Amino acid sequence: MNARRSTVAVILFLAAIAAGAAEPSPVTSVSFFVSARGSDRSRNLSEGDLRRIFLGEISRWPNGHRIVLYVRSFDSAAGRLFLDRLIRMSDIDYAQWWLGAVFRGRAAAAPRVMPTPDSMSKAVAANADAIGFDSPQAPDAELLILTIDGRAPSDPRYPIRAR
Repeated sequence: MNARRSTVAVILFLAAIAAGAAEPSPVTSVSFFVSARGSDRSRNLSEGDLRRIFLGEISRWPNGHRIVLYVRSFDSAAGRLFLDRLIRMSDIDYAQWWLGAVFRGRAAAAPRVMPTPDSMSKAVAANADAIGFDSPQAPDAELLILTIDGRAPSDPRYPIRAR
């Protein structure tokens, strides 16, 4: 039953990737954020750790809670930038990575795909163990913007930027 649930989650992940709508405006960087309710963890991650989190290789926060991943549709500008600059895989390769990870039991579930910036913000804010990303946004009391390797999204040397 658990394997069936995981398989259904991966199939929904693949379907959500295929169904995303393209965004017309260009995105120059991607902000990663966590819920302010889970404030016991670091606000800075290395680029390598962030990549390992979104590949399911790091699956728990330092407090032992399971990390809940949210991603934007890969047809969105933020989703494409995430894949190109952090994950360094195509959308198909990333989906296959997760299919294999769930099938082999290395991951409990694939990331949840959020279709809009608003749905991403609400989903991450509602879950103290969640992490997500989108184009840089205005400060929100319910979300903590992470720095990567000590750099904020506004820094020209921020690692997840368009070239």
